[in-house]
Amino acid sequence: MKKTIAALVCLCSLSYAVEYDELQGQMLSLSCASCHGTDGKSVAVTPYIAGMGKNTMYSILLDYKNGKKEGTMMQKHVKGFSDAELEQVSYYFSKIER
Repeated sequence: MKKTIAALVCLCSLSYAVEYDELQGQMLSLSCASCHGTDGKSVAVTPYIAGMGKNTMYSILLDYKNGKKEGTMMQKHVKGFSDAELEQVSYYFSKIER
């Protein structure tokens, strides 16, 4: 019974994954450029996010959105995005070569 429940939980969690839309990811990422540089390749003190792992970045963005992580502008910035949009942004930056 426990194995069945565990399997169902795993399958349900997969249904929340968003299919990557390159154009949407690119369009949503434009709002990141002013701080993180074009394509996430920051030359300032802000983090270099190009090539960051999708899951790592998505987790960080959700932590900002849910108030688990504090930052100067990030908490306010990510509140304007749905979780699916944050996942698209994470996909986009993960595909850029560092």
